[in-house]
Amino acid sequence: MQRQQTGGRTRAVLSFGFSIILGLVAAVVVYQAVRKANTERDEAVQKQNEVVEVVVARRDLHMGLPIGPEDIALQKVAPEMVDREYSFTSPTEVLGRTPRERVLANEPIRSERLAAPDAGVGLNAIIIPGKRAMTVATDTETGVAGLLQAGNFVDIIVTIRPEDPAAAGAKWVTDTILQGIKVLAVGSSLGGNEAKEEEKKGAKKGPDATRRMKPSITLELTPEEAEKLALAVSQGEIHVVLRSDIDIVQWDAHGVMTNRRLIGYPAAAESTPSRTPRAVEAPAEEGPPPVRAQVVSGSNSSEIVFPSGGGSQKK
Repeated sequence: MQRQQTGGRTRAVLSFGFSIILGLVAAVVVYQAVRKANTERDEAVQKQNEVVEVVVARRDLHMGLPIGPEDIALQKVAPEMVDREYSFTSPTEVLGRTPRERVLANEPIRSERLAAPDAGVGLNAIIIPGKRAMTVATDTETGVAGLLQAGNFVDIIVTIRPEDPAAAGAKWVTDTILQGIKVLAVGSSLGGNEAKEEEKKGAKKGPDATRRMKPSITLELTPEEAEKLALAVSQGEIHVVLRSDIDIVQWDAHGVMTNRRLIGYPAAAESTPSRTPRAVEAPAEEGPPPVRAQVVSGSNSSEIVFPSGGGSQKK
């Protein structure tokens, strides 16, 4: 009986010790979880309270126009809302700089959207090195009803009289000569409302004055593209086709458009030298073939021909 009691006490002690160990482990796990949760909460609260000041546009900024003190302001934002590498934290860093593209109101000003500090101001500050700015006149029909704005992308179509109409198969042809061309300015405006104000003034003077208005657009071109456009303007009539700002992919041209092709007629055949037909004499009618006979006499052999007209001939 004594041995059985001793064994029961041992098991009780072991069970009690094991329970204490499990309790300590559970307490440690719970403590770690609570501590981690408290740490994450404190970090979230601290992150919420942490803000940075960046330079933002107080109003819409247009390309080519230098930034003044009334155009910018400091605004507190969350750190994850801006890229500190490309943002500005002091107004003096952007004063006098020229935007290369439009910046919307309350939008942080980023360094890649500004021209270089030594690029100057105006149109020359926003032209990409290696390209040129060229101005052409348009009207309401060829200028997308006056809805063009600086920063848009357009295609240029020309309708021109070919130098050799016979080879072209038409007196007038139409073709797309330039694609994905950036509009730098409309009229004398680099993005403001000057062009619209001019259009309103023309409307007040009457519809005839509005029709006579020829608003100009300034395009960003390579030297070769500028030469093509200059020739197209001097020799034909150009049309401006607006395209999406995100669609600047060059598409394969289908060839020049002619009036025959426009209405579905086949292309004109190439001209060939004319030939004067000459009379061809009909061959004389031949009668039935002559009858031939082989005559053998001893060691001699001869042929007799009987023509269709009668008679005979010995060969």
